[in-house]
Amino acid sequence: MNNESMSYNMTQINNISESDTNKNINGKLHIQGTEGIIYLFLNIFCIFYYFIPLIWISHYKHWYIIKQRNFILTFVGGIANFLSTFSNLVTQILSIPCAVSYYCATVATAIMHLCLINRAIRLYFLYKLNIFKVTELSQKKFIQKSQRNTIIEPNIYYKSIYKMVNKKIAYIITIILMLLSILVSIAFHYVTQQKSNRNLDGRTVCGMKFIDINKKISNGYQNTQNSQRNFYRQEKREESVYKILMGSPDSMFMLPMYIGIVFTILCIIIVIIFTFTDIKDDQRFGIKYISKPITIIKYYNSTLNNNQYICQSIYAIFMISKNKGYFINNDNLFTKLFTNTKEGILLFVINGFYLHFTSVIIPLYKCIKAEHLDKQYENEPTNTMQYFYKILNSPNLVEELKAIAIQEFVVENVLFWENYCILQKIVTRVKHKQNIGDNDSSSYSHHGKFSLQDIYSQNSGNSHDESSYDPNYPLLPQLVPYFNAFYHTFIDIDGPAAVNISGSTIRRIYHDFYTYPTVGIFDEAKDEVVETMYLSLFPILLQQNRKQLGEIYSQH
Repeated sequence: MNNESMSYNMTQINNISESDTNKNINGKLHIQGTEGIIYLFLNIFCIFYYFIPLIWISHYKHWYIIKQRNFILTFVGGIANFLSTFSNLVTQILSIPCAVSYYCATVATAIMHLCLINRAIRLYFLYKLNIFKVTELSQKKFIQKSQRNTIIEPNIYYKSIYKMVNKKIAYIITIILMLLSILVSIAFHYVTQQKSNRNLDGRTVCGMKFIDINKKISNGYQNTQNSQRNFYRQEKREESVYKILMGSPDSMFMLPMYIGIVFTILCIIIVIIFTFTDIKDDQRFGIKYISKPITIIKYYNSTLNNNQYICQSIYAIFMISKNKGYFINNDNLFTKLFTNTKEGILLFVINGFYLHFTSVIIPLYKCIKAEHLDKQYENEPTNTMQYFYKILNSPNLVEELKAIAIQEFVVENVLFWENYCILQKIVTRVKHKQNIGDNDSSSYSHHGKFSLQDIYSQNSGNSHDESSYDPNYPLLPQLVPYFNAFYHTFIDIDGPAAVNISGSTIRRIYHDFYTYPTVGIFDEAKDEVVETMYLSLFPILLQQNRKQLGEIYSQH
């Protein structure tokens, strides 16, 4: 993406006269006029703009809002974005080593894009995974598949893809591609240095010497386009260096262009995929509503970084026009745009700011807003665990909660609750049959048929009879298939819809299951899941339906 650094860096040479880097008061800083002051403040702003949100967001790294985007990918991508953007912006006021700018334009940019694209891939498969869970693990299908002992089979395809995306791609493949980008960048750098050894008597063409990039761009370009043959020796050297850095497909400053092309194609593919899915805008773009009626992000009509394509296209037009000498002695609006954007570099600075806004600042804003709303309504009667249980016992509101959970990629929590309630209804019926002495084998067979037609439809709500519920009641043989299916679906870490509960709870359930199982074996897990929904999903439901929920509370 950061081809932006290419035209700046293509003329960074540290074998030019020492006077180039020592002409200013401190030898490196070159702030001139009002424009220099503006760029100075922009650089200071850039540092705060990137690092305050990155540090702040680490406070919320365990929140679902951040976890669904993967905190590591978000944080590493933010740092890489900063290096890529800041290396372009700081060159307006400061001489920096050519090699530093080159590796920021290649390695940092590649890492940034890898992180952002992997986040987008994760969002897509998380969404597909949650939709599949809803269709395959409904209450009715849970009962059916429990009886057939096939509950472990669903979702193997998407589950395996999710593991691949969340673990292999997010970490292993990403790290391998990062290392590959470093090696390729070094290889291009090495090839360019070999050219300089042949053409510039072995002088280092792009090393760690501080260079005034803006001046070298101007001098290198003007001397390359100059039709006169009587160059000064210095001008001939600048022309040679310019051609070495940019003159062939294997030149080092062609690499940022290749990186930009590859990631632009990937972004277009992601745009197409997301266009034909039902993933909500706040998951596609990191934001849905800034002000209630205005869906700002619709303006961009893309995912992740739609303006990447725009910046890449404008930059390509600039480079083609520049190589054809269009901007020499041609003073028009297009030339002014070329000059004022520093040959297109500032377009990518703006793009870097935009990417940081959508990938870091907007998720941070959502976390802060959710936390603020939770504190604001902390003492309201609707903002209590007791009231949340009323919500959970209302089928219509549970469906709304499920819709939210799908978009937040945690639908397994709502499915856990629904199937837990079904489990308790089955327990009640089996206990009733046990109490009246109907516990022979034919009864069990009849119960399997009866549960489909009666247990599921008898009570449209999700509640179970708390007054007659005894968590220490032993697990009868008739109940084992259902409890076994529930365990392998929601508790087992390799289950198709494993919920996020503590390891100690999982171990305790596993131990009790094979020692002295009772009907309350999943109660501790239920409490953790309900608390998770209360903290993550209920605030969103309250925010969307606070007036309606308040009316429901007053009726009770």
